[in-house]
Amino acid sequence: MPISQADAGSNPNLSVSAENLKFENHFSGSMVIEVVILNSNINDTDEGKGEPDVTINGKNLRMVQASDGNWYAYFANVDKAKTADSTVGLAGEGLDFGVFCGRGTSSLGIDLSETDGVAIPRSSGVTGFTNGEISFSSCTGTPANSVNLNNVVRKAKSINTNPLISPGQIGLEPNAWPLIQLFSFDDVNIQYNPGGGVQQVNLEYDDIQNIFLELDRENYPQNSEVFVTIRDIQLNQDPTDEDSWTFNIDSPNSVFYQAYDSSGRSSANGNTGLVDLKPNLSRLGFEDNGLLSIDLNNIMELKSNQDQPNTFVDNGAGKKYSKIVTLVEEGPYSGIFDNVDDNDQSTIRILNDAPRGQTGRINYNEQSVSVLTGSSTAGVSLGDDPVISIGDGSTSLRPGTEFSVILFDDDQNINSGSRDHLDVFRETAITPTLQIGSPITLENSFDVQFFTNSDDLIGIHSNSLVSDKKSDRLVIDTSNVANGKFEKISLNLGIPASKLQSILIDSSVPNSFGTNWLNFDLQSFSNDLGISDFSDTSVELFFGSLGSSSITIVSPGQMSSNGFIPLSDLVVKAISSKSGSVFVVINFDSSKDDNGVGTISNEINKQPIVFDFFSFGLVDNDDVNNSIYRFELEETSDNSSKFVGTLEFAVTNQLNILDPSFIRTIKTIGDEVKFIVTDRLVDEKGISINYSDIAKVGVVVTTSAKSDINTNSGRVSLDSTTYRFGQPVTFTLNDPDLNLKNDNIDTYQVINDPTSTSVDTVGKDGNILLEILIKDIRYKRCTINGVEYGGLSSTGFSLVETGTTTGIFKGVFKMPSQICDKSGTKLISSAGGSLDAKYHDALDNSGESNIFSLSSNGKSPQYSSKPELSQNKIILPTNGKVENIVLSGNISNHKVGIPLTIILVKPDGVTQTFPASLTVKGDYKGIISINDGSLTGTYDIQLSHNNEDVGFTSFI
Repeated sequence: MPISQADAGSNPNLSVSAENLKFENHFSGSMVIEVVILNSNINDTDEGKGEPDVTINGKNLRMVQASDGNWYAYFANVDKAKTADSTVGLAGEGLDFGVFCGRGTSSLGIDLSETDGVAIPRSSGVTGFTNGEISFSSCTGTPANSVNLNNVVRKAKSINTNPLISPGQIGLEPNAWPLIQLFSFDDVNIQYNPGGGVQQVNLEYDDIQNIFLELDRENYPQNSEVFVTIRDIQLNQDPTDEDSWTFNIDSPNSVFYQAYDSSGRSSANGNTGLVDLKPNLSRLGFEDNGLLSIDLNNIMELKSNQDQPNTFVDNGAGKKYSKIVTLVEEGPYSGIFDNVDDNDQSTIRILNDAPRGQTGRINYNEQSVSVLTGSSTAGVSLGDDPVISIGDGSTSLRPGTEFSVILFDDDQNINSGSRDHLDVFRETAITPTLQIGSPITLENSFDVQFFTNSDDLIGIHSNSLVSDKKSDRLVIDTSNVANGKFEKISLNLGIPASKLQSILIDSSVPNSFGTNWLNFDLQSFSNDLGISDFSDTSVELFFGSLGSSSITIVSPGQMSSNGFIPLSDLVVKAISSKSGSVFVVINFDSSKDDNGVGTISNEINKQPIVFDFFSFGLVDNDDVNNSIYRFELEETSDNSSKFVGTLEFAVTNQLNILDPSFIRTIKTIGDEVKFIVTDRLVDEKGISINYSDIAKVGVVVTTSAKSDINTNSGRVSLDSTTYRFGQPVTFTLNDPDLNLKNDNIDTYQVINDPTSTSVDTVGKDGNILLEILIKDIRYKRCTINGVEYGGLSSTGFSLVETGTTTGIFKGVFKMPSQICDKSGTKLISSAGGSLDAKYHDALDNSGESNIFSLSSNGKSPQYSSKPELSQNKIILPTNGKVENIVLSGNISNHKVGIPLTIILVKPDGVTQTFPASLTVKGDYKGIISINDGSLTGTYDIQLSHNNEDVGFTSFI
């Protein structure tokens, strides 16, 4: 028993598996909790002992003695246990609780009347049992010694069956063990009364705290293992065994419980018990946790290990998942999971040819960590009014950095017993909102209709209202709609086609470049109206009337309950020719096969929805940014009235403003909002998070938190003022605007496309971010006589951020001895020239594009040329003749008035020193004379200037 998990000092005889300081004693969903009484006074197994007095929230928790003398009980939340059991695809696999019996069941040998029902592991011999979410009924008959169906208490201690006493000391039918007692609860108080003082444990049934994702190192060399650790107690479903979770990390992103057991043997894998739990994570009590995704980015590969002996799993019916990573718990109810087996082998590995300076990403619970390739060298405010703030009020907002968003409002603390969330799908929530530009929202929408069939032309009108003109959620009230099924809805956007056209970027129009997006949240329909599958959903726009010709903007297979998806150029082009009022039709059953059908049945809640049109890009060289962001802040603790979240932004540049992959990194709705800015936003253009508070007098008052967003001028620098051939050259680029994400080490690569006019520059898609110049010539490849001579790309150069939020980037290459000339027709020596870099800054500190170079920062660095000899091998002269060898070169940044020192080391080790004058430009020339009396062998020449070595050469 791992006593370190619990506060053993205060409860010497009471152990509860969910008592864990790391997770603040939280548990959630369908987790099974183990309660153990360890008391030497009642641990005899061969004589009768009284059952320990243990209660859960004042109700009797039946304790059973096991063969080790300790007393055990298992309990879970009744509703989540039923939900978990309903996901089972094959009996005994997945989250199978066994079978359920009602509280009135008497055939199990003990009184269970204070429970809300029980789960028993065997059904043979029992009648009246249920599975899944069917209401419980009393069971009759006694369970036989048959197959154990319980897969969430796999390694319970065996029940005490000593013939001298009743089974388990309390008369429980042995084949009903392990028994899981089910209760309804919010938080939980467990008390043990041994006499002489109560021992108790308090648990909080709520979202799990302190979930953490971490890696084992910062930089990963080629072929190295990647160790991933997740700390999440909710993944511990079984308190008696190490749980195993398998994730398909890419499309389709999926999650499976016990595909393998903790030893790596197939469990649900290979049969119908392999069920993807992703569609049910929310119903199972998971918040943002429970799902792992990985961007391998062509630097990582997936592989097997002892815990996951295959590289794929399948359901035995042809459905195969081939991008899997399995995490196994380190110990029973530890809540710590990793992808490493006992031989220290991971399921993720860096490719053996992975280039340096590249990053992949691993995501869990809205946390993200970067896998970087490369080698390592060693306001609280007092008062009654709501207050909203950004950051600490003293630190300027920086790109790629998370800042806190804090709201204080007693009105949103609607449940003092739990943490409230300001979810957009919750009718009573007021959502702080940030708007940039003029996105099209549901601000003016009206006339919502529900249609019984997907091909109906006449619908039933529903009440609707946009009560908050800041968050622009349309709140639908179906109280005036008759109960029954529906397959589609329509609404009038309340705007003419011309207004929609005004914010969309039509790429067919000259000088118009960008992307257009649909941002939506229909989770209230999923939560309240029973639409759990959006795979058959389409969205159409009608213009003028619902009977006109339509434009399909979202096809089946693109939607889920919420999301952010692009609009195609063809769709935008089609919209540009339309006129009249704009109507939206959302068809949940496009295939007319009754999939995705919703039901109205006297809903208590109203259904808020979000439906926005965004656009980002450039039109006539002016930036376009039309977007809106909603903060689903979360209460810090029960009854605190303090709601928190984070804000982060990224600045666009010439490489990403037209890149859909970059645009997709924004987070439009959630407690961690990320937005993008395309310009300097200060003074009246500064960002504002608006919150529509309902004041004491019933009037809506807007509370705002405002902040400027400044852009930054970039600066390039070098690590030295002089360089020799072959010496590493380290460029540093400092521009916070290039830091795009707070938990990612950003990298910028060199263009390696020989057909690009921007080849051998740092950039993308023909756009230049940084170019390196030697002798005022771009360091660029050329082909001479059929042989290619490399440029910057051939050196492996890339700009790699020094940390996740520094905005400082470094890149290294070795100084070449030769470069291609400007025409690309011949090679020239790089000696005697300057070294420069030009940084193409999309937005400087005034919000304008600019080019910054080393020369604009000050004098460009120069470097000394290698000393050159007129000849490297000579024949010793005879008959009194003399052979002259000319030594020449250049010294950069030389000190005027200080000569060059030439040290000649003869073959016998004797040295001779003599000075040489330097020209204004640092050029020098010296003559060494060899006669018939000179020694044969190697002569070394060492050059120094101002007490620094500046060159070396030799001749024979």
